[in-house]
Amino acid sequence: MTGGQAMQVQEAAQRGKRVLVIDDEEGMRVTLAASLELEGYEVVEAKDGIHALELVRQQAFTLVISDIRMPGLNGVETFRELKRIQPELTVVLMTAFALERLIEEAIAEGVYTVIHKPFSMDHLARIVARAVDSPAVLVVDDIPKVADSIVAVLRAAGLSALAVHDGRAAVQHVVERGIDVCVLDLVMPDQDGVTTCAQMRGLKKRVTVIAMTGHAVPEMVSAIMSKGGYACLHKPFDARELIHTIARARGDAAQG
Repeated sequence: MTGGQAMQVQEAAQRGKRVLVIDDEEGMRVTLAASLELEGYEVVEAKDGIHALELVRQQAFTLVISDIRMPGLNGVETFRELKRIQPELTVVLMTAFALERLIEEAIAEGVYTVIHKPFSMDHLARIVARAVDSPAVLVVDDIPKVADSIVAVLRAAGLSALAVHDGRAAVQHVVERGIDVCVLDLVMPDQDGVTTCAQMRGLKKRVTVIAMTGHAVPEMVSAIMSKGGYACLHKPFDARELIHTIARARGDAAQG
């Protein structure tokens, strides 16, 4: 690959249009590729994990969609190796099997989401659109130490995350940069989580809100759920619970 070609490949990936599809079943792989190409993506196919690693060493991708159960390297093993080559790569895994252990491992290590076969192509297209647009988690808490510690946990798990410390800053961030998940404290001075959630949803951007609170505020919990909140976690919560909630939310947000 020449220097000019490498630059074109990188620019295509940065525009969010280059997707790698990995599946050992040719029929499934071709169907996925054709559907995504109709959505305007440039799609490259890989027949297994080894083939995928070769491609990622040669080209830059914005998103990888991989089956979990494959001969040789399974999807989770492939995911780990892909992230070593391109750490910022966003990866969606697919499976037709329960594979609880592998799914748990993948989510704990920062996979974007896991979708279960059979799924509609429309569902996949919505997941891909969110994943290539702004696959980042915004954490909002008026106590900087709390917000920053949650961000550190998410980053350690391989997720892209950042923090702000008030509701207005959170809404401004959505306006200017975009995110796909917001972990939002309910009880904050000046502007609470319910108001912040309503303003985010009013922007008509694809933001999934996961509320959190250390207070007994059932009215606020009910209010934020009525405004489109996905779930509410009660502090102190386990890091694994939050990471799994984010992965589920990303998959569920594309439903319907």
